[in-house]
Amino acid sequence: MNISVMLAMVSAGAIIGVLYFGGLWLTLNKLTRAKSWGLWLGVSFMMRATMAMAGFWFLGAGDWQRLLALTIGFTIVRFLSIKRIRPESLQTL
Repeated sequence: MNISVMLAMVSAGAIIGVLYFGGLWLTLNKLTRAKSWGLWLGVSFMMRATMAMAGFWFLGAGDWQRLLALTIGFTIVRFLSIKRIRPESLQTL
C-alpha cells in the first residue's frame, strides 16, 4: 500500500472520529434539557455506531492495512477530544 492511500485512510478515520465524538458531545450537552434522556442516548449511540462501522466497512474494504490506518486516525481524534474536554485540574494525568 502506498503512502498516499495510507494518509487518506488516516484522514478518513479522523473525520469519522470527529463525527462520532462530536455527535457524542452534542448528545451529552442536549441531555441536560431532554425529558427522555435514555432515548437520546440510545438513538445517538445507534446512529454514531452505525455511521462509524459503515465508514470502516466501506473504506477499509477488508484490507487490514486500511483498517489499521482508519483506526489510527479515529484514535488520534479520541485522544485529542479527551484532552480538549478534560478539566484543567486533571490535565497533568
